[in-house]
Amino acid sequence: MDTNILGRFTPPAPGSSRLLAGVLLLLAATTAGAVPLSLQSAEAIALRQNPGLGALTQKIAELRHQAVAVAQLPDPHLALGVVNAPLNSFSMNQQQMSMLSVGLSQTFPSFGKLGLEGQQAGVEAQAAAETLRGQSAELVLLLRRAWLQALYVEDAIATVRHQEQLQAESVQAALALYRSAQGSQADVLRAQLARDSLANDINQLQAEQASDLAQIAQILDLPEPPSIEKQWPNLPPPPTLAQAEARLSGQPLLRSAQAQTRAAQIGVQVAKRGYWPEVTVSVDYGQDFYPGSPNWLSAGVNLSLPIFPGDRQDQDVAAARAKALQAQYRYDDQHLALTQQARTTFARYEALKARLERTDRQLLPTARNAFSATLAAYAAGRAELSAVLRTQKEVLDYALTRLQYRRDLALSAAELDFLTTQGATQP
Repeated sequence: MDTNILGRFTPPAPGSSRLLAGVLLLLAATTAGAVPLSLQSAEAIALRQNPGLGALTQKIAELRHQAVAVAQLPDPHLALGVVNAPLNSFSMNQQQMSMLSVGLSQTFPSFGKLGLEGQQAGVEAQAAAETLRGQSAELVLLLRRAWLQALYVEDAIATVRHQEQLQAESVQAALALYRSAQGSQADVLRAQLARDSLANDINQLQAEQASDLAQIAQILDLPEPPSIEKQWPNLPPPPTLAQAEARLSGQPLLRSAQAQTRAAQIGVQVAKRGYWPEVTVSVDYGQDFYPGSPNWLSAGVNLSLPIFPGDRQDQDVAAARAKALQAQYRYDDQHLALTQQARTTFARYEALKARLERTDRQLLPTARNAFSATLAAYAAGRAELSAVLRTQKEVLDYALTRLQYRRDLALSAAELDFLTTQGATQP
């Protein structure tokens, strides 16, 4: 950074694979003298190593397996039995009706229920996949926030350190004037106070920097904070407000909410299948051991009778409809929230852009000129040292404000990039 932004006080003399490559780069970045980690590499590592995303990936696999299993017929039942065995001898040929039997039965759920349940589970898997994409975009946004904050603090520390050096020169100048009887002790104390207070600012900034690097390490699942590039990243240029609002429908988190709504609507159809009977088909074969007796074959069909639906089927359908409406309301609410967030972020971006341009064009140059004019007046004996210190502090304040605007502008661009992230098209 340009440390001359504060001006200089010259007092009058008194006289991996991509993954493997990312990991190796990260390990190298943590060693002294190695190439620091770039934001692009950090994003790739975060998306591959973050345990939260790994857990959600396994959740998607679980739902996809369940979508296959839930659409299958229940297992058939095999029955083995002894019929009419005499208790006195347990002889199977003593009586005519004694026999051994084997039976097989298969239950068929209500017509269409299995297909709907498989379809519902598949849509829930799609919703989880969109949630993964949305959380991946959120993780990248979180990483960018911590990264930009760390860069801001790095430049702010350098700016304040340069100011500390200038204040130290002011202290020496005030001491020289005081010793030559041209200045007062109060000027020396004020200069020392202005210098020493900057040490507190540096300590505070260093604590913030440690917190930001610790957050980056957490996102990247690292045991130690990494060394990061000091260069500000080039984020994608933000879209216009109209483009941002048009892209919201493809935002992964919103697509996930939409898929959850579809799954809940299918759940209503599944609940309605409860009004239809389940059918069980059974076949039994009996072996009669009594001499001259024939063997036996039995077949039958059993039906469930949903003839009292008031406390069961009606309630299930009503609950499914309430769940579907709840999902729809959540989708509508999330769409409104994302729209409001996009509009707010875009307005903030435009305002910050104008503020940064005004600070570069007018405010910071004016503060520098005011400091130079005050310094010249002080050199000519027409101003107090306190005025010089005050105008020098104003230059520092505007320099730090400029860094804040730059950071916040980049954060707004990152948030707009997150809001306009597009989910993959589902088959």
